[in-house]
Amino acid sequence: MRSYHKLVDTVYKYGVCRPSRAGSTRGGFGLVLNHDMADGFPIVTTRKVPYRGVLGELAAFIEGTTRLSRFKELGCNYWDGNAKAWDPYGDTVGRIYGVQWRDWRNAYGVSTDQLKALVRSLITDPYGRRHILTAWNPGELDQMCLPPCHIFSQFYVRDTPTRLALDLAVYMRSVDLCLGLPADLILYGMLQHLMAIETRLDVGTLTFMLGDAHIYENHIDGWALQRMREPHKEQPRVQIPIGMGLWNFDPAKVALVGYDPEPNITYPLNV
Repeated sequence: MRSYHKLVDTVYKYGVCRPSRAGSTRGGFGLVLNHDMADGFPIVTTRKVPYRGVLGELAAFIEGTTRLSRFKELGCNYWDGNAKAWDPYGDTVGRIYGVQWRDWRNAYGVSTDQLKALVRSLITDPYGRRHILTAWNPGELDQMCLPPCHIFSQFYVRDTPTRLALDLAVYMRSVDLCLGLPADLILYGMLQHLMAIETRLDVGTLTFMLGDAHIYENHIDGWALQRMREPHKEQPRVQIPIGMGLWNFDPAKVALVGYDPEPNITYPLNV
């Protein structure tokens, strides 16, 4: 993904050093990354990204689970550090992304399943401007092991010469460019594909709008190596079994055809 490399390298070269809760960073603000799904699936090829764990995370979000053990059952270990730092003896991640997607509660305790409402609105009112999925619930931030970073997404149905396409824009308040963003591209790229299946639309463009976009100081050496590698000319293609959609998503049955990345570079998770 040349667009990813260009964005991270801009921050690497010109970013401003800033302190943060989880360590010193080099960062920028208000950056944009665009990817056309016609060019392939949005996964970084200049290092190996453990995409199965990200797909497992998405499956846990779609389920709306709060159990850390369920994330691990689905192959996602990403939440271990934050969950244990928040509740050392529990088995909970709190009311994070997936819970907000499936069980948003208002001030009176009334629940809204945003994901079901989103599918319904895309089908019944495709040109609507309210196809929104939000994870930022100010009244429940203290019930989360980590406040959401990708806080808001909007789906958009677009006319093409052949049929309607489903575009997606994601806003992130905070983004770890080396470790976090490659995973988020996979997660929302797959969600976009699943939503397109449910709504019988083509998959269109994926846009990320980044607030505080940063490289942690302990990631600088890793990026200095990664930036010397050439992104592959062709992106992998995602292969989803016939009959699988949003509600029966099984990450173990999804394949990325042609994914042959460069060797792994380890970026530590800053908690």
